[in-house]
Amino acid sequence: MSLDSKTNPQATAATDVEAVSRQLAALREDLSRLTETVSGIAGRRSSRMAADIAEGFDEAKHYAASKGRSAEAQLETSVAAHPLMAIGLAAGAGFLVGALSRR
Repeated sequence: MSLDSKTNPQATAATDVEAVSRQLAALREDLSRLTETVSGIAGRRSSRMAADIAEGFDEAKHYAASKGRSAEAQLETSVAAHPLMAIGLAAGAGFLVGALSRR
C-alpha cells in the first residue's frame, strides 16, 4: 500500500476539528435563538400576570370601598334609630380603652 491510499491522520484530525467547530457554532446559534424565544415567552407571561394582578387589586379596592360605604350607611341608620345606645356604647368603649391603657 502506498501513502496516497492511506488517509493522512493529520488531515483527518484537522477535518474532524473543523466539523466539531462548525457543530459548536451551530449549537451556540441554536442556544441563542432558544434563549431569545424563552425570554420572549417569559416577558409576555409576566406582562399578563402583572395585568391580572393589577386587575385583581382594582376589583378588591372597589369591593372594599363599596362595603365600606354600605357599612357606613348602616352605622348612620343605627345611630339615628338608637342615639342613646350609640352614646352608651361609645362611652363604654372609651372606658375600656382607658382602663387597658393604664396597665
